[in-house]
Amino acid sequence: MVLSLQHFALGVPDLKAGADFYTTFGLDMAEGQDKLAFRCEGRDHDEILLLETGKSRKFHHLSFATDQAGLDALKQRLEERDIGLMDPPAEDLPDGLWFHDTDGNLVNVHVGEPQLLEAEPVAARNSPGVFARKGTRGTPPPDQVRARPRKLGHMILFTPDVGRQRDFYTQVVGMKLSDEIEGEFAAFLRTAGDSDHHVLALLKSDAPGFHHASFEMGTIDEAALGAMRVREAGYAHAWGPGRHGVGSNYFHYFRDPWNGMAEFYFDMDFVPGDLDWEAQEWTKKDGMFLWSADGPPPPDFGKNYEAG
Repeated sequence: MVLSLQHFALGVPDLKAGADFYTTFGLDMAEGQDKLAFRCEGRDHDEILLLETGKSRKFHHLSFATDQAGLDALKQRLEERDIGLMDPPAEDLPDGLWFHDTDGNLVNVHVGEPQLLEAEPVAARNSPGVFARKGTRGTPPPDQVRARPRKLGHMILFTPDVGRQRDFYTQVVGMKLSDEIEGEFAAFLRTAGDSDHHVLALLKSDAPGFHHASFEMGTIDEAALGAMRVREAGYAHAWGPGRHGVGSNYFHYFRDPWNGMAEFYFDMDFVPGDLDWEAQEWTKKDGMFLWSADGPPPPDFGKNYEAG
């Protein structure tokens, strides 16, 4: 089993372009030899790695944390299926187990503690007939809005075989299925124990690749102000704002410099580890969105730019 999503890595042709994008998105950056590392404010581990490789962007690897018992059990399952182990592909990467999934994506699982977010106070809100906030202005002063992501919440990978990848990550890696979209169009997976609705999702495509990474914001105001900052910097708006059916979260997507995407999200479904959650099969329409300022997703929302 895995207990938390730690980071993902992309090979990119231009580190400076990545630095400009992800710092504008609100992440902190650290530099290393031939790579950049990014994390949300207050996190104790890197959440994105950019490696300078090749002439185009390419997904590089995905990293999870577990406990020692989980790592030992995973190693046994890998050995039973004759799935070979590898050395870390570069310096300064976690140890633990390195292996390939059924699409050839490189995966790391190492021993580490999930870092829980510190609880933040929830502002009182008025609703029809209910006045939790009386005699007080609700709009926060601009200088008090912390429009920066709190954590890397989830990511989506393209796959030519959603069912095969779903089975690998549930039966071998030890994740749990939360929901699916009909016709094996997409599958949404969470970690063992308490977890957001999904930390990894799999989306149908002709080839493997990176679709998007998503970052949790503290309020809708924060997500909107963060989106304004990204848009004013000249980055391409992709889709949103809106609200997904699967996961229930508010969303807003922007294109990165290589036509992947980064998402601001807020109010994701949460599944306690001891809950008998029943996975639901959604239609594409209902699963993708309840509403969106843009209407349906644009034609290229599901395009795999790594596939050419």
